[in-house]
Amino acid sequence: MAATIRNLGAASGHGFSLVELMVSMFLGVILTAGFVSTYLGAKRSAVYDEELARMQESGRYAMRLLSRELAMVGFYAGVPSVSEVVAVPVGEDCSHQNWSLDVENALEFVNNYPGNAVPTSQKGTAFTCLDADAIQLNTDLLAIKRTASDASLHRGVVAGGLTASTGEIWYFRLASDASAEWQKLRPIDLLDPSIDMSLYSYWEAVSKIFFIRRYSVSSSDGIPTLCMETLAGHRMTLRCLAEGVEDLQFEFGIDTDADGVPNQYKAAPTGDEMQYAVVAKIHILLRSVSRIPGHKDQNSYALGQKILLPRHDFYLRRVMSSSILLRNRLQFRG
Repeated sequence: MAATIRNLGAASGHGFSLVELMVSMFLGVILTAGFVSTYLGAKRSAVYDEELARMQESGRYAMRLLSRELAMVGFYAGVPSVSEVVAVPVGEDCSHQNWSLDVENALEFVNNYPGNAVPTSQKGTAFTCLDADAIQLNTDLLAIKRTASDASLHRGVVAGGLTASTGEIWYFRLASDASAEWQKLRPIDLLDPSIDMSLYSYWEAVSKIFFIRRYSVSSSDGIPTLCMETLAGHRMTLRCLAEGVEDLQFEFGIDTDADGVPNQYKAAPTGDEMQYAVVAKIHILLRSVSRIPGHKDQNSYALGQKILLPRHDFYLRRVMSSSILLRNRLQFRG
């Protein structure tokens, strides 16, 4: 009886052999590696999809904004000729003291900003309000001037949605006899029934300079961002618009025979050639805000006539392009 009990105890104490233990551990490692690989793949796919969606959203917004500005550039309340409108100082301007309200050069740009100097347009305008050290090198800058597409007040009739703001705004004041001048008013003044506005229409002034900044919030974040200096009251004010815009390039269709059709496209037209620009092409290079795990960018990118070589980094990139008819320049030219 005692022997039987000893034999049962010995049998119950028998465990795995070394080979069985090693096989079990190996199978466990394989299963764990599979789970980890599946998790990392799903996470990488989620990050990729999120960054792609963010890029597309930023790109569509930037393209819509720039397209509208170019389509409207040179629009001054629908007046065919504004050559007699006298520019006046706004206060803290971006170049000479009356650049923002100077109607002579409504469209200017800087081609492939090289750095180490104040950005200067092809027409010789030095944009002193910009932080030259913050501008992304070898990108284009675009300056546009116009009025709002709709009047804030038209012959005594106030536009819907006009706020009773007390901040001063520059307006293009168009009289019933077609004479025009710049005037600074508060929007609340346009709502004052005691002031006779029946002989005038007021159109808000719009002056903007678009550029790519090397960073979004702080100089250390390294997120390229589309920003602009815009006229607000008596000064130019910085506003940033869309993160992940890494490069911006423009080409202009030059109409040399006055038939409304561009004869050639140039990435760096002269100031004189810009007088005959009737079409603008916009090229935007978008970059993901965050690195994509497991991704390596080995693609080249064509932004019109500019070719960018592979960066070999971990960011996702896409190119968006569009052509815009400069309808106001085409309609009112000459």
